[in-house]
Amino acid sequence: MAKGIEKDAAEIFRQCYDAYAKSLIHFARARLREMDDCAEDCVQEAFMVFYNRLKSGEHFEHPRAFLYRTLDQIVKKQQSKISAKQKHTLSLDDPDVHIDLVAEEFIDYEKYIRLLEEKLDEEERFFYTEKYVNGKKIEQIAAEAGLSVGAVTMRLSRLRKKLKKELCDLLL
Repeated sequence: MAKGIEKDAAEIFRQCYDAYAKSLIHFARARLREMDDCAEDCVQEAFMVFYNRLKSGEHFEHPRAFLYRTLDQIVKKQQSKISAKQKHTLSLDDPDVHIDLVAEEFIDYEKYIRLLEEKLDEEERFFYTEKYVNGKKIEQIAAEAGLSVGAVTMRLSRLRKKLKKELCDLLL
């Protein structure tokens, strides 16, 4: 590789980094919901792609647009990885927040199903099934059960606590 191309690539890279890095990090953080380390890693990866292409002699008429498109693709890949990981995560504390317990690696599902059958009474099984198996909204469950939304929310909260305790016992 010619020294002139490498020197030009380094200078263009530095100028673009100074001009666009902060806005690219903000873009990535917004897309990745404030995951700072992950966002910065994605931006770094986008700049590495940019720099390698510069070193190979490629010319960019609109380097900012290239960086954003590249970052967008990297962020989408990262979101897919996060989503895949969350699909294998068992949520017990909050129906919308996953705990850091990867279900496939740690749980004997047959034992977990037996635990549900043995430890939950009929009402608890109803709430568990409607919310976590059938995916119904709390409002819909409340209407079907003839209870207030607050009552269903409280029962689901108690159910999650009970399941978390039983699951912890199962894992130990």
